[in-house]
Amino acid sequence: MTTIGIIGGGRAATLHADAALQMRGIDLIGVGGRPGSADRLASDAGVSNLALPLLCEADLVVIAVPPSEVSDVAGLVANEILRGSPVRAVMIEPPLRSLPVLSVPTVLAANLLHAPVVKQALRAIAAMQAPHHLQLRVRQPAPTWGAHGTPAFGGPLHDPGIRLAPLLLAAAAETAVHVEQVEIGGGVHAAIELESGRRVGLDVAWTEGPAQIELEVADDGGVILLTLDPFPHLEIDGRHIEPPDLHPLDALGFVGQLDRLSRTADGADPWPSTATGLAIEALFDLAANGP
Repeated sequence: MTTIGIIGGGRAATLHADAALQMRGIDLIGVGGRPGSADRLASDAGVSNLALPLLCEADLVVIAVPPSEVSDVAGLVANEILRGSPVRAVMIEPPLRSLPVLSVPTVLAANLLHAPVVKQALRAIAAMQAPHHLQLRVRQPAPTWGAHGTPAFGGPLHDPGIRLAPLLLAAAAETAVHVEQVEIGGGVHAAIELESGRRVGLDVAWTEGPAQIELEVADDGGVILLTLDPFPHLEIDGRHIEPPDLHPLDALGFVGQLDRLSRTADGADPWPSTATGLAIEALFDLAANGP
């Protein structure tokens, strides 16, 4: 049995806790965070609300706290590991502006990369011949808590842009080296230059209503369209690919993400790495604020 502790009490922490409770071989030992939200999550999940040192008695730790707290909390976890806690792998929710060095593998929380339909889409994209069009379009309501997602934090380019950029870069299968942003009606268009010189696009905006996410890829032979409304759906050349019948947390990749974290603790490569998240953050910061 692999144990897991979750630091945080908000929406992301709740989804990770629900996913852990769905999985065989994973034992959620507790959650912890701010008074109130963590108490409610612990009660709903049927586990204890634990202080951080006790959460670090788990094999796996998930850090799902507001962006302004990520670095400090990661530092506390790093200290517990140095003191001999048994933590073997850590997953951290983006955005990531800075992180201390942890002596165990760390991965970026990017649940969609672990969703079965998204993985199927990425395989289909990898089989295309030199796609000439690759664009991710995202519309969602503005976050309302703390400074996260407000103009002071970076606007829609940072949330949802940074959270979903790993999906775009996974489809491109290249590293981003430069980002240019242009404001468009109610949002931002980011032109992302890749190592090869190819460019891909990310259009993000804050709007009313449900979130709308579309990844569109085209080569000379066809078009692939991946949509989330709210679960992933795939079309290849206009043909709808029937998705598997899965629990919502599995369909959205939360279960697969924790499974990968567990395998990372056992020696699998950390993917996606927190280094990727930090690099994306730095590029988008430069695009938003200039050198």
